[in-house]
Amino acid sequence: MKKIVRTTLAVSIALALTACNHNDDAVTVTPATVDLAGSVVKGALIDAKVQIYRASDTAFATPLTTEPVDVQTDENGDYTATVVDASGEAIVGALVVNITADDNTQMRCDAAVSCGDTLRGELIPTSEIADISVSTLTVAAVDADGASIAIDADANTLTTMATDAVLAQVAANTNLDIDNLPVESVVALQKNASLIVGKSLGIDLSTTNIYDIKIVDATDTQAVADAATNANDAASITNTLTLVNASLAAITVPEGSTLADSINSYVQNVAVVSEAVAEALAEGTDIANALAAPEVAAAQVAVAETQVEISDEADLIKDAVVADAANEGIDVVVETEVIPDVVPAIEIDLGDIIVPTGATGGTN
Repeated sequence: MKKIVRTTLAVSIALALTACNHNDDAVTVTPATVDLAGSVVKGALIDAKVQIYRASDTAFATPLTTEPVDVQTDENGDYTATVVDASGEAIVGALVVNITADDNTQMRCDAAVSCGDTLRGELIPTSEIADISVSTLTVAAVDADGASIAIDADANTLTTMATDAVLAQVAANTNLDIDNLPVESVVALQKNASLIVGKSLGIDLSTTNIYDIKIVDATDTQAVADAATNANDAASITNTLTLVNASLAAITVPEGSTLADSINSYVQNVAVVSEAVAEALAEGTDIANALAAPEVAAAQVAVAETQVEISDEADLIKDAVVADAANEGIDVVVETEVIPDVVPAIEIDLGDIIVPTGATGGTN
């Protein structure tokens, strides 16, 4: 009797396994993919590590699977990557591309004369730029046939500041599910972020989306000329943001510190200010009061000190670009917006803020 039971049980298990194997063979899941490409410019970051995250992963704890697994920027600071989802579900929603300099990374000096001991156009030693971090925020979508749309996602210090400001808006408005917002709502957050960052720099970006501006390596004169030409009516803003991005290569580096530390510190101080502004806008409270909080006021002081250097260095870089163009026979007109050495008080009209759609009740 025991032998019969055992035999019957074995047959049942075998049949079950056969059924499972049969089902596995019948169901083939094709992984979903989306292609990304872009340039990483502070000057050009070479051999830097590129990782991609869901925008909700603000701690950058779990990078998405990519092909290749180890994505690096090339000798021009460019990268390509394919995000892969083995479940086969379409990859949609806001994504953050984060780029960090590691022990193999170099950066082209894009200051007017030099970056410390490194002359303009030459490569800054790894020791000076290790751990520098820049990011950009983009959105994955599919076309009418359900196919993923390839993404261009450039990263620089301005997109980093804007990304911090986007995430500050999401944190301040708990009804916004950043992973599931429609494309137009993510764009609305990008435009709001551009406005906030512009106020921190004293530049009017109220009609600008930083993510749409082609910021290039200021040592590549032809790229500067092409970016301005392709920008049409936005040429002066394009030139201005390229100069601001480049100017951070010449900010003061305290003794015992590195250029990466100084740049990261500046960007983080802007983020503190952006977060305070975003919270005030979400709560409908006075921005001036929010900026008066001790830690925010300290951040503003640090940003203001760097602003003088940015304003002066941007003018010098502009002169260097014009001189390079003359030497290289390149036709370039570098029209810019005024970059003040003293930023006026941050004031934002609520009418300038775009309310994202697709949220549970809109912006607070």
